[in-house]
Formats: sequence, C-alpha cells, structure tokens
Amino acid sequence: MVKTARHREAAVRFLEYLASDEAQRYFANGNNEWPAVPSVSIRNEELDELGQFKADSVSLVKIAKQLSGAQKLLDRAGYR
Repeated sequence: MVKTARHREAAVRFLEYLASDEAQRYFANGNNEWPAVPSVSIRNEELDELGQFKADSVSLVKIAKQLSGAQKLLDRAGYR
C-alpha cells in the first residue's frame, strides 16, 4: 500500500482479510495457489499432486533487478 493511499483504513482491512485463514483457503482451493500464510491448512488434491511447497531462496531484490531485461526479452520475442 502506498503511503498516499486515499482509503488507508479500507486498504489495511483488505490486506488483513487477504492474510486471514478464510481468504487463504479460498484462494488455495479456488485458484490452486499455495497459501501465503504457512500455518493455514488446506485440502487440495491438485496442490497435493505437486508435492510439498518449497519456497525459492532467490531474494525479490535480485529478481527485481532482472525485471527490465526480462520484459525487453519478452517484447523482442513478441510474447503477449
């Protein structure tokens, strides 16, 4: 959330909801997404087939530094 957000309280409530057990289960089961909150338990056959979740050890800072070059590569390849 940006510091100049017009509806800061609503944004905070929305982020809190997204981190709730209820929302984490909803997205895990509805979109086959691993929960971002490790303590949330889910029952999802598709995710079970993938095995145990393993978080990547590459930092987001390192990934972000490559973003511009990756986008240029995709543009040159005509990826849409």
